[in-house]
Amino acid sequence: MPIPSTAADAAALLGVGLTADRDTIRDRYRRLARIYHPDANPDDDAAGVRMLELNAAVDLLLGSDTPTIDVGIDEAPRNDRALTTRERRQDVRIRSALQHLPYGIYVVGTVTPEGKANAMVADWVMQVSFRPRIICVSFERDAASLRNVRETRQLTVSLLPESGMDLAARFLQPTDPSKIEGRSAEFAAPDKMRGVGYVQLEHPQLGDGAPVLEDSLAWIAAEAQQFIPVGEHVLALCRVFDGDALPIDEGPLTSLYTGWHYGG
Repeated sequence: MPIPSTAADAAALLGVGLTADRDTIRDRYRRLARIYHPDANPDDDAAGVRMLELNAAVDLLLGSDTPTIDVGIDEAPRNDRALTTRERRQDVRIRSALQHLPYGIYVVGTVTPEGKANAMVADWVMQVSFRPRIICVSFERDAASLRNVRETRQLTVSLLPESGMDLAARFLQPTDPSKIEGRSAEFAAPDKMRGVGYVQLEHPQLGDGAPVLEDSLAWIAAEAQQFIPVGEHVLALCRVFDGDALPIDEGPLTSLYTGWHYGG
């Protein structure tokens, strides 16, 4: 069965009724996941695809309440008790160490259900599977781009050359200014795509696609198939369906070059 795109398809794949309650859906998903998970079927190449189908189905039916399988991360909020002096010093050391991890400066393109292109800068992007090719993109839970991806299932990743700092800076401002403490609606970011050269890809099944920046060093187009809540972020696991590297004689723009940090 192909990756489900409607609630009816998702319910049929999981073997539950369209009116099934959330606990029934979660229980059915967990039972099937234990059967078809690639870890339980190391010699079956189809197991990974089957899990993608199951993950897409449960996400369609449950959305942000999608259960996690073998994530291994405690999602409980951090205890807000006052830290001791020793704990504060340790926290500073940990933050400093994590900020030394290098990341790319990626422009993640999305599209609204109405077909309007949008983009944001992201650092936490990486490939996590060869067969099928899957990339993982981490979004803040309240990101406008995450809402777009949940609704349209499409995103692109444009990797910029080192000369692209000014272009990257255009996409740093959040669409919702209230996400930055003390900012009001008057500081709302203008249309981020205005004056930027880009091409909107068209997905063969999903229609109007997300934007790819013309001045990118390389780009990837992918379809979101699973969303995993992790702490204050949500991981989008996306299956790559197109991409290219352009003949630009420069290295990629990374945090080692910009000095920008997103970590700690």
